[in-house]
This record gives sequence, structure tokens and C-alpha cells, in this order.
Amino acid sequence: MSDEKSDLKQEEGKKEETIAIEEEEAELTPPAEEKPPKKKYVFNCTKCGQCCEKREYIPVSFDDIRKWTQSGIINTVFPNLKMQTFPAQVQGEMREVISIVIAASDDGGCPLYDKENKLCNIYHSMPLECLAFPLGFNGNQYFIKDKTVPGIGNGTMTKEQLINDRDNARKDFEARVETQTLLPFTYTLFMQNLIEQQQKIRDEMSEEKKKQLDDLLQAESKEE
Repeated sequence: MSDEKSDLKQEEGKKEETIAIEEEEAELTPPAEEKPPKKKYVFNCTKCGQCCEKREYIPVSFDDIRKWTQSGIINTVFPNLKMQTFPAQVQGEMREVISIVIAASDDGGCPLYDKENKLCNIYHSMPLECLAFPLGFNGNQYFIKDKTVPGIGNGTMTKEQLINDRDNARKDFEARVETQTLLPFTYTLFMQNLIEQQQKIRDEMSEEKKKQLDDLLQAESKEE
């Protein structure tokens, strides 16, 4: 009987020791930091014009050009289109990438934006970049391109609106990837055709006309 009591006391002592160690470890282990909840993306345009008035350029894709051609407004947009090169990471390397853009007007901002009436002149056929703005997509995740625009956090957003914005951001990304892939080849073909046409015209010129042209080109090169 005394042996049984002794065994019980030893077991109770071990339990007390285990509890004490667990309590000590709990005191030494810092509580896990609670991560702040992610803010939901909410954007509703306030018609302030900030996004349009301060843009240096607006990226354009072949999808945009195709859309403008079909809708008949390409002649309105075309005078504002320009080809520019930008540094971009391609297959892990920084390269100069050719892009088509709507260039800013002389006084800054999008040339297709009516500052006086705060309206987009091609509102019903605006570029994918503008449809998705300020939401962007990089192929892996969505991100906000400009957190300073007043529409961020303005009001509420339905699930349908969010899905629509995400679809536009993804379409913009995919369209630009396609454009940046095909544009160098398109540009090369265009330049090749231009050179061939110029050579053809030169071949059909008389020797006297050729000499006049050469003299003119030499004079212009000296001025430069």
C-alpha cells in the first residue's frame, strides 16, 4: 500500500514538473503577431480628371487599334499615336522595348481628354489601360498602379465591378504582351518595305534627278 502511494506521489510530481515547464515555455515564446487584414480593392471614378490630366503617355495595344479601326475613330486617335522605347525586364534581362503610346499634349496630359468639360473624347472606346486603371496585372498578381488617385477607397464596389476591373487588367496585360512581341517584327517589315519603295523610286529616276537628290541630301547633312 505504501508502495502504491509512493508511485502516485512520483507521478503527480512529474505532472507538476511538466506543467511548470510548459508554463515557462509559454512565457518565453512571444505571442504571434496578428497580420492586419488586407484592404479590399475599391475604386469608383470621381470624374476629377487627375488620371487623365497628369499622364505623360498611355500605352496602346494592337487590340486598341483594331477596336478604333472597327468603330471608325482611328482618324481621331492616330495623330496622337507615337512609338517609344522603354526599359523593361524580358526573360530576366533589362532591354529596350518598343511600345505604342498616346503621347501627352504640349500642355501635358492625355490629348484626347477635354479638360474644360472633364470628359474623355473616346470614352466609349478608351484604351484597355484606361478601362483597367488604376488596377494593373503583371502576369502573376494584381496591383494598384497609382494609390494617390481620389477614386481609391471611394464608396463601395460590387463583386461584378471587381470582376470586370480584374478582367480589364488581365486583358490589358495580355494585349500588351502580344503587342510588344509582334511590334518589332511589324516595325522591321514596315521599314524594309519603305526602303524597298524608296529604292524603286530612285531606280526609276533619271541620272539628273538622282544627282539633284544626292546634292540635296549632302546639303542637309552638312547643316546638321
